[in-house]
Amino acid sequence: MSIPIHRSQTYARSFTVLASQAWNKLDNSTCHLTSKIPFKHRAELSGMERGLAMFLVSSIGITNTIGRVLCGIVSSIPGMNALFINNTALTLGGAATILSGISMSVTYQYAYAIIFGLSIACFASLRSIIIVDLMGLDNLTNAFGLLLLFQGISAAIGSPIAGAFMDATGSYDASFYLSGTLILVSAILCYPLNRVNRWEKRRAAELSAGL
Repeated sequence: MSIPIHRSQTYARSFTVLASQAWNKLDNSTCHLTSKIPFKHRAELSGMERGLAMFLVSSIGITNTIGRVLCGIVSSIPGMNALFINNTALTLGGAATILSGISMSVTYQYAYAIIFGLSIACFASLRSIIIVDLMGLDNLTNAFGLLLLFQGISAAIGSPIAGAFMDATGSYDASFYLSGTLILVSAILCYPLNRVNRWEKRRAAELSAGL
């Protein structure tokens, strides 16, 4: 069964950038799949107790769940911009991931796990809202499907890339640097989206008026 895809949806600059964010964001499956596996191993190699190291991953899951609820509450406040919340959270998460190797102390690693868990919750919980804001409710189904396509492909290749970095460098740090950079790039890509979207709507209105 073929799925109809509107030409305007396919070529809309705001959706193109959003899809690029999905690629980068979940190509941090070099972050999801690498920070949930090496997270514990890196901590253990640095001398952290096995029990404490294992609970780091649980901390990410717990704070991620809390973060999704908080994002929903905050984004429902009148005048609050979901895209701004998303970009701010990803910026913090990316920067924290890049800096996660500065110290391997228990306090520092748990602080990073909390920040990371909260920050990555925003994209998952707000992406449908952002799509509706940018593309309109009529395009939600197709746009969300394409977005998941980008995420699925990036998730499939992220873990092997992280493994290749581990083999090449002999350290988990490179995977975290790559992951943090990709998260940060994904946030930067989407900062101008509201302005681009306003330009699209203005241009569409001018073209309609010209007809």
